[in-house]
Amino acid sequence: MKNKIDWIRALAMALAVSLSSGTAALAAGPGDGLITIETGQTRYGTATPSELPANSGIVRPVEKYSYMEMEQDIRELQAKYGGRMTVNVIGTSADGRNIYEIIVGNVNSGRHVMIQGAIHGREYMTPLLVMKQLETALEQYDTGSYGGVSYASLFDQAAVHFLPMVNPDGVSISQYGMQGITSPALRQLVQDAYAKDLAEGRTTQSLERYLTYWKANGRGVDLNSNFDAGWENLNDLGHPSYAGYRGTSPNSEPESRALVNLAEKYSWSLVLNYHSMGEVIYWDYQGNRVQSQSEDLANRIAGITGYRLIASSGGGGYKDWVQTKENPIPSVTVEVGSVSCPMPLGEWARVWPQNETVWAAVLHWAVSR
Repeated sequence: MKNKIDWIRALAMALAVSLSSGTAALAAGPGDGLITIETGQTRYGTATPSELPANSGIVRPVEKYSYMEMEQDIRELQAKYGGRMTVNVIGTSADGRNIYEIIVGNVNSGRHVMIQGAIHGREYMTPLLVMKQLETALEQYDTGSYGGVSYASLFDQAAVHFLPMVNPDGVSISQYGMQGITSPALRQLVQDAYAKDLAEGRTTQSLERYLTYWKANGRGVDLNSNFDAGWENLNDLGHPSYAGYRGTSPNSEPESRALVNLAEKYSWSLVLNYHSMGEVIYWDYQGNRVQSQSEDLANRIAGITGYRLIASSGGGGYKDWVQTKENPIPSVTVEVGSVSCPMPLGEWARVWPQNETVWAAVLHWAVSR
C-alpha cells in the first residue's frame, strides 16, 4: 500500500465485498488459486483474478475517478508495462481533453476487440472498471488464463482496445460542475442548457445538482444518440441539454467521429459498450446484421455477470450503428450497477466481482470463433 489511507480503504473495501449481495459469487478454484465466477446461468470457465478487492496496484477505486486520475494511471501503467501496451489518442473533446485508446495484444492478428466506457458523463464508474480490467490484463499477461487458454496465447491471436473514457468533458462536468469546463463558450452553453431545461420543466434542480446528472458531452449532446442508426427518428429536443439531445446531425460531435473512425480502422470481432445502470445486457436492434453473434456474445457475458438480456434499445447508439452498418460488428451494451448514477463508491464492491473477467471472456470468444 502507498500509505495508511490506502490500507484503511483496502480493509473497508474487503469488508464491503464480503457483505455484498451481488448476483455473481466468487469462489477459489480447487487448490489452484483461481477464481471461478458462478451464477444461476452457465459457467463459462475460470480466469486468474487480480488481488481482491481490486484496490491494490496502480488503478485505485475512488468516489470520483476523474480524467486526470485516468491520465496519471495510464502514464504509470505505461512506465511499468510499456512493452505490453500501446497508447493512442483517437480524438480530442470540445474542451481539449484526449480520448485515449490503449491496445494490448497483436494488432496484426486480424482480430480486434473494443471495450469502451463513459460515453455518458455521469456513468463514471465505467472508466474505473475498464482501467482496472486493463491493469489486470497487463499484470497477468504471463500468468493468467481463461477457458484453459493462457492470456499470452489469447493476446498473440488478437488485440484488445481499451477506451476507458470516451466522453471526458461530460465526466468532468458531472464530477466538478462548472469547474469541470475550461472553455468560456462551453461554460455559457452549459448555463444556457440549464436555463432552457428549467424553463421547459425538464429539471427543477439547482444548477449544481443538475450538473451532477450530466450525461451529455461538453456541447450538450447525448453521444449515444448521435450515431447514424435511426437518428432521424429520435425526438428532436431542439437544444443542448444534460441528456436526450441528439445533436444537429449524426456524428456531429468530435467524440462520435472518433468512435466512427476507429470502427472503420480495424477488422473488429466485437464491441463491448459499458454503461450504467440496471445490470442488464442490450444485444439487439432493428436491422441488426449480426444478430446471432451478438446474442451469443451477450449470453457469454450473462453467464459471468448474472445480468439479464434485453433485446432492443432506442436507436442512435454506438451499438446500434456498428450492428447495422455495411460491415457490421457483433456488439452488446452492458449496464453495470444496481443504483442510480452517479454511483457511490460502495457500488464498486458489486460491479467489480461481476465484471472482473469479462474482458478475458470476450477476448476468448473472439479468438475461439
